Amino acid sequence: MKITETFRSIQGESLYSGWPCFFIRTTGCPLRCRWCDTAYSFYGGEDRAVDALVEEAVSSGTFLVEITGGEPFVQPELPELVQKLLDRGKTVLIETSGGFPVPDGLNRDCRLIVDLKPPGSGMDAWMKPEHFSDLGQRDEIKAVVADRGDFDWSVQKLEEWGVWGRVPVTFSPVYGECDPRDLARWVLDSGFPIRVQVQLHKILFDPLLKGV
Repeated sequence: MKITETFRSIQGESLYSGWPCFFIRTTGCPLRCRWCDTAYSFYGGEDRAVDALVEEAVSSGTFLVEITGGEPFVQPELPELVQKLLDRGKTVLIETSGGFPVPDGLNRDCRLIVDLKPPGSGMDAWMKPEHFSDLGQRDEIKAVVADRGDFDWSVQKLEEWGVWGRVPVTFSPVYGECDPRDLARWVLDSGFPIRVQVQLHKILFDPLLKGV
């Protein structure tokens, strides 16, 4: 499996924000989001055996494991890795770009954090309703917005796709570009069940660093 890095840190986003977490960052992503902060994972990486990754995750001592990227859904070994982590009692999160459907054979006891990329990201053409149709209460949709236009677009798409009440939804501001206070006001005025979140890891740690 092509891996950029593994590390132990504090989960900075999602409904699991604040928990110690072991991260497995895969290599490669076909998308090029304008504000991507992990472009170093697009290329290179190291071939790692699935069993070795599982043992490293178990030895980290955290109950929570996140597989991120890059784009995990393009990794053919993903279902095997997820199954083996679940078999060892781990809570498994997968953060994905929203540009791909759920892979065949993936054990849905894992929890999916699926990005909804608005126009400001430059990747909104990759967003398809079928990529979000299999999500449920144990999953999460995360929209990162640069401005009010991104916010309104995201709310409209989630309404069109029948997401409200079916999948938890989190909105975050683009770091250093969208004022979190503005986002909070938009959410309050909207009346939709949106959870406002900032990137906790960028508050706890230098934005250029990843871990503790």
